[in-house]
Amino acid sequence: MRFRSEPLPAASRVALWALLAIAVALLVVETGHTPFFEPDEARYAEIPREMLATGDLVAPRLNGFRYYEKPPLHYWAVAASMSLFGETEVAARLPVKLSAAGMVLVTVFFARRRYGERVALLGGLVVATSLLVVALARLNIIDTPLSLALGTAAFAFASFQEHEKAGDRPRARAALYVLHFSCAAAVMLKGLVGLVLPGGAILVWAFLSRRLPLVPKLFSPGPLVLFLALVLPWHLAIARRDGEWFDFYVVGEHFRRYFETGHRRSGKPLLFVFVLVFGLAPWTPYLGRLAGAFPSIRRGEWRERGAEAFLHVYWILVLFFFSLSRSKLVPYILPVWPAVAVLLALGLEKARQRGAAFRHERYVAGLFFGVLAGSLAAYGLGGGVAARYGVVPQALFATASLAAGALLNLLPVRGDSRNLHRPLSTERLALSTAGPWLGLVAALVLALPSVARSITPWPLVSALKRELRPDDVLVQRGAYLQAPAFYVKRLTPLVDLGWSELDFGREEAGKAGLYLSEEEFARKWRSPARVLCIVHFQHLTDFGNPALGLSVPQVLAVTPNGKFLLVANRS
Repeated sequence: MRFRSEPLPAASRVALWALLAIAVALLVVETGHTPFFEPDEARYAEIPREMLATGDLVAPRLNGFRYYEKPPLHYWAVAASMSLFGETEVAARLPVKLSAAGMVLVTVFFARRRYGERVALLGGLVVATSLLVVALARLNIIDTPLSLALGTAAFAFASFQEHEKAGDRPRARAALYVLHFSCAAAVMLKGLVGLVLPGGAILVWAFLSRRLPLVPKLFSPGPLVLFLALVLPWHLAIARRDGEWFDFYVVGEHFRRYFETGHRRSGKPLLFVFVLVFGLAPWTPYLGRLAGAFPSIRRGEWRERGAEAFLHVYWILVLFFFSLSRSKLVPYILPVWPAVAVLLALGLEKARQRGAAFRHERYVAGLFFGVLAGSLAAYGLGGGVAARYGVVPQALFATASLAAGALLNLLPVRGDSRNLHRPLSTERLALSTAGPWLGLVAALVLALPSVARSITPWPLVSALKRELRPDDVLVQRGAYLQAPAFYVKRLTPLVDLGWSELDFGREEAGKAGLYLSEEEFARKWRSPARVLCIVHFQHLTDFGNPALGLSVPQVLAVTPNGKFLLVANRS
């Protein structure tokens, strides 16, 4: 029998919905000018900017180089946002922020219909407040939209198998359309993982639950036509335009990237286990309650609780899949969050309705909040870090919020002295965990613009925008900073660039004057034109070297980490 949580009192419902609304607002809001972080944010803004500038929405280009690492859906979304709201950081990040909010909404919608409002609100809060979700919602990268698409696909199949089993064909068919639409979006965001992850989870679940006859029903003509109509046009168009696309994108970016270490993104086998554990903060102390949502291995219960069984299969498979890959980045694990959030909330509510007081988890949570508060006070305030970045008020507020979280979790609930096993209410659990954490999140959101301007290449970019004249030549030497092209709306020819993701398009870019030889750069440097060059510090000694014919430059700006300099051949 499917679990259903008891109704919430009116006051508790208002409090929890308000808390969730605040959490979602903090995912979306931007409190000041926050420049792009290198390299990914700037890259995923510059590619759409070049699409808008050239009118070419088929072949993605980065700094004029062919860039086929990802399908174009995210670029199209960012380009659409910038068309509406201008070519700004806020517009570029908007699709990601809306995707993060979407992750919360689909979690709440799925859980509310099946398990009740308590599970829905807890699940939504887990997604909206988790450290990894909060952090990635502020970055213009593809993983958050992908997680929305894959999470929706997982929920859609869980709904489909339920309705199919109950004989509710209209709802089963609607869920099937959502499944195909979501998988198409995932494919257009990041390629074959949009099929491999949900498809693999479906096959494993169908085998374990002995419902393999359900699999052929997934290929219903209507939903399948929808999927193909969304996926095929771009793939056919780019394959027809560029004969090298298939080998680079299909073979290289899917198979070689997964099985080889050529992208220099290897990591430990347990990397994503640690990311899941720490990324779930502040809910990490309750992670063990996932087990409460796992069906028993008895065939009848596994089939009866098909939704929970499938969601468990899905998140474990995603974790296992990326752990085996030779190319690992922290955001890869984000697609498990909606499913894990629902299961964790379900496990918590089941335990609570059985009378759990969560004493040990609350004690660990209290220590966690206390350690963070002490560390922030000692390092951020006492160590002068907050003063260095000009965010002392934010640091004080964050410290106070974390200290309040420690007290809320370590002090007994009223009445606990009389009954140590008194069940903890849903609202108390949510408010004592998510409430103080949202104080920290709010402080970080307020502090981020000032911190970002201090740790990104923004000082160099700001100087470049101020110094660059219409007739000046702009070049990069020894490395490629991706933000300048976006901010000055100009492609930057490259010189002496080592291994990079631009290697695929280097030959074509060289013919277009976007990749210069040493001799070509030296001629430009010695020409009457004013040349501005963004140079990696290791290549600064090239200037003043008679053998290269490069005069000593005038230094105009330096990035905060000292890694890149903006220099000019004359004032």
